[in-house]
Amino acid sequence: MTRAARKHRPTWCSTLIGLLCAVPAAAQPDGAVRVEGLEWAARTNGADVKWPEADAFCADLELDDHRDWRLPTLHELEALHDPAQPAGIRAPIRLDGCCLWSATTLEQLPPDDGSGVAVAPSRYHWGLVFDGGIRYYSIDLQPDGRALCVRDPE
Repeated sequence: MTRAARKHRPTWCSTLIGLLCAVPAAAQPDGAVRVEGLEWAARTNGADVKWPEADAFCADLELDDHRDWRLPTLHELEALHDPAQPAGIRAPIRLDGCCLWSATTLEQLPPDDGSGVAVAPSRYHWGLVFDGGIRYYSIDLQPDGRALCVRDPE
């Protein structure tokens, strides 16, 4: 191996550091904040996931000594929308993607346009695109949103 090749070869240390940096930081949310009478995680799960994974993330979350976190309803998400903010979400919550899943299904809130769905409406969940405050829905099999957890304070 030439001297130049050895110089650019990654070491186990740089590889390990790269792997550690690739772990989503939001796996450990910063803490909780109060907005509109609810307690919210300050950050999302950090990656677009399928709906069941988003739901499980919130159900398993332990944050600020609480384990009663859940996905918000579509109405609760819409209350966080702030078009004056660069990411479209009220401070101090940080949004690291465009879209958040809600717990609201098409069975609970059918679409206004009357469009049909391929499987049971309970398999489709609403989400919100914060840049623009646009509602969307997707089947639970697609990684079409992130999890931002909420809880009802005591």
